[in-house]
Amino acid sequence: MTRVVFIGPHAAFAAALGGGAYAGPAAEGAVAEAIEELDLPPALRVDRPAAADEVVDTAAWNLPEPVGLCLEEVRELRAVIEERVSRLR
Repeated sequence: MTRVVFIGPHAAFAAALGGGAYAGPAAEGAVAEAIEELDLPPALRVDRPAAADEVVDTAAWNLPEPVGLCLEEVRELRAVIEERVSRLR
């Protein structure tokens, strides 16, 4: 089974919502808090995707960067990301 690895500015969110892994920095601040609210197991963080992984670049979604957003704005962004991740299944 191919593992999905998310990269880009929304990788941690997408991996938490989609049950995949992500490459990139760990979520911080309001983003980490919004992920914790999901009450899901933490997503696997990897150094880089493997050759057999399916890579989804969240930068292609053209969503605002989550850095500096307040918790309510991050929750709204989370809803959009959740909808996009659900389309990948």
